[in-house]
Amino acid sequence: MVHLRFLSVRLSKIKTFPPSLGNLVCLQTLHYIVYFVRQLMVIPNVIMKMKQLRHLYLPWNYRAKGKLELSTLGHLQTLYNLSSEYCDLKDVGRLTNLRKLRIRVSSSLQNLEEILKSTSRTLNRIRSLIVFVENNSGEEQAMQIVSSCRGIYKLTLVGPIAELPKELHNYPNLTKLRLWECGLKEDQMGMLEKLPNLTSLSLRMKVFKANTMILVFSKGGFPSLQFLFFFGMHEITEWRVEEGAMPSLCQLRIEYCKGLTTLPDGLRYITNLRELTIRRMHRELHRRIEEDGEDFYKIQHVPSLVIGEPHED
Repeated sequence: MVHLRFLSVRLSKIKTFPPSLGNLVCLQTLHYIVYFVRQLMVIPNVIMKMKQLRHLYLPWNYRAKGKLELSTLGHLQTLYNLSSEYCDLKDVGRLTNLRKLRIRVSSSLQNLEEILKSTSRTLNRIRSLIVFVENNSGEEQAMQIVSSCRGIYKLTLVGPIAELPKELHNYPNLTKLRLWECGLKEDQMGMLEKLPNLTSLSLRMKVFKANTMILVFSKGGFPSLQFLFFFGMHEITEWRVEEGAMPSLCQLRIEYCKGLTTLPDGLRYITNLRELTIRRMHRELHRRIEEDGEDFYKIQHVPSLVIGEPHED
């Protein structure tokens, strides 16, 4: 097996990371995102021997004795589940081919500004960035990391983040954004809709603070947006879309947002909308968008309507 190039135990129930894996020096892909287990997997410091690795997917739950050394992985293009607690972020500076990074910020990082400066050349080459913020204390440092990756095309933020980096609208390549359980301030929507090149936006589960009940998409907002996805936004009871908002929108999916009982009137102005999917919403909303319902006129121009079953109370 010493010549093995691909190894995946994805979604298996394996609970250990054998030190002997370090002998697989020809390995180019190691996928070790296993089925969720409560016990933290202990990873020995042997990954540094796999110098041919291109794609490394570490387990979600793991720990190490000391810091895992990753600086030898100069060919690495994909690194998932980099832990701020068990990995040395300085090593990222030597991963000059890195393009996809998923990082978990779970502890306070000392000298982060110096680390980010020393790794700036690598961070600016990253194209896809996923940041998991474990707790409120990691928010500021997580945003510092985002601010250091100005070449990203795709950004995913998960966890408590009250405010997005103000310079986000200056990221020239940012086209895809996913937000999940962030608890953003209400005024952050005004910032999101000014992102000039954003084509895809996914909002999942408690994206805004609990007291945010109304979402407003303003005239001229989201000029390039083509795909919009709402999921589990139970706190939102009203969604307003002004005429002239999202002029390029082609695909809209709204699922499991129990607070919404009606669709915004402004949808009828989005003439480019080609596909609308609605699933597991409030029964009242489903009733209103039936062909004889009072809201059907808002969506009757959409060629493809995919209407699933309403949410079961």
